[in-house]
Amino acid sequence: MNILLIDDHFCAREGLALLLKQLLADVQVCEAQGVDEGLAVARATPLNLALLDVQLPDRGGLDGLCALRREFPSLCVVMFSALEDSELVFEALRLGAMGFIPKSVSRQGFVDALRDVLSGRPYLPVSAIGSGLARTAERHAAADDNAVMHAVSDPNRHGLTAREFQVLRWLVQGKCNKDIARRLNIEEQTVKNHLRPIFQKFGVTRRAELIVKVFEAGIVLGAPDVGNA
Repeated sequence: MNILLIDDHFCAREGLALLLKQLLADVQVCEAQGVDEGLAVARATPLNLALLDVQLPDRGGLDGLCALRREFPSLCVVMFSALEDSELVFEALRLGAMGFIPKSVSRQGFVDALRDVLSGRPYLPVSAIGSGLARTAERHAAADDNAVMHAVSDPNRHGLTAREFQVLRWLVQGKCNKDIARRLNIEEQTVKNHLRPIFQKFGVTRRAELIVKVFEAGIVLGAPDVGNA
């Protein structure tokens, strides 16, 4: 497995490279201190994952994200930053990042984040999810004087069944199909059957895209359900 680290701080790169080598077997870690250098590395080395800092000297991290996604559309790119602003997190996802890992994350949290993105699931910091939910609730309240009484969005308004809404709640929390099935006491194949129309209704193909669409639409999901409806 080849992983590219793009960070202008030498100590941060060295520490992260060491951690990756401890966590992953047969990993080759490539390093770059800026976007342009990272692009040059990516052109010369087949990559499985790129970890990209938000604040870089030559270009901003979001510009770097766009450049990597444009030239290497199948590459999994994850932002890795000390910044945890929810709007920045969701903008990164909208631009094609597979996740956003804060540098304040614990070792186990970093392991979980890597496991998610390498399995094709987006990773978001809990702080971003929480503030994102709060922001959509505020928009909902501004548009509806009765929103205090009806804070959670009506699934029918968004063309979703009650069960699809349940599945969507857990997906936005970053849960995989197996976890969603266990929490809702249904078969994993049933989860997949519900996800297919959800993706179609939102016009997306990736979980990260779906999460962005949900928050852009101002959908207030409420607390995830457990067990059968």
